[in-house]
Amino acid sequence: MQRFVGARRLPGTLCPTAQLMTSHFISPTFTHEKLDAPSYADLVDVFEDRTRHWLLEPAKHLLKSPHGVVAAVALSLGYFEGIEIYCSGEDSVGKSKEFFRRGFKRVFSADPAGAHLYDEIIDALYVQARCGFAHDGLFRNRVFFSDARPQPLTVTWPRRDGQFVKDGQLQSVVVNAALFCASIETHFGKYVSVLRAQSDPTLIANFQTAVGLKWGLNEPDRVIGMTEREFHGGA
Repeated sequence: MQRFVGARRLPGTLCPTAQLMTSHFISPTFTHEKLDAPSYADLVDVFEDRTRHWLLEPAKHLLKSPHGVVAAVALSLGYFEGIEIYCSGEDSVGKSKEFFRRGFKRVFSADPAGAHLYDEIIDALYVQARCGFAHDGLFRNRVFFSDARPQPLTVTWPRRDGQFVKDGQLQSVVVNAALFCASIETHFGKYVSVLRAQSDPTLIANFQTAVGLKWGLNEPDRVIGMTEREFHGGA
């Protein structure tokens, strides 16, 4: 049995006459049948399975590998924009920074001392961290990593006479990678718990809308245009 992994549904086998058989997994645990006529619980199962095992768990593994903390944070930064899509029931096309900011605020609350600059700090993180990795392949020059401080993020911003400089620029952001990733995992666990409890009708409706926007469940199944033997290189 060969595993074929993808986010979109495909027929379970590519060629009914071949000795080989390929199962299409739409998440690490579930095959495509899970989404053939999905219940609400099925959708939550797949969403949780994908996010935990394609995003959160790999980030945790990277934290344990030599020099893996930077990659762990880079992978985790995609969480903020993505989770906002599901929480709000809206697409982020053309609004990436806005959705990153909103998703970030769901995970991390503002320090009262710098609350009035919170949006500016998040925007700087978007440019220095998220866009740095996405566009440059590396974080930019104001992002640092250390486990010395007991906070997920430590941000420095210019001050004048003891007050934050409103038109200043982010001096540095120091990321405690383990705490940063743990904060994201904690938020995700709470979000899934609320979805499963079905205690928030708006959150449920927004989640279902996002699934409709992103999963293509009403579109025709995708077909790989070759026999299974051809797919496996004539094996």
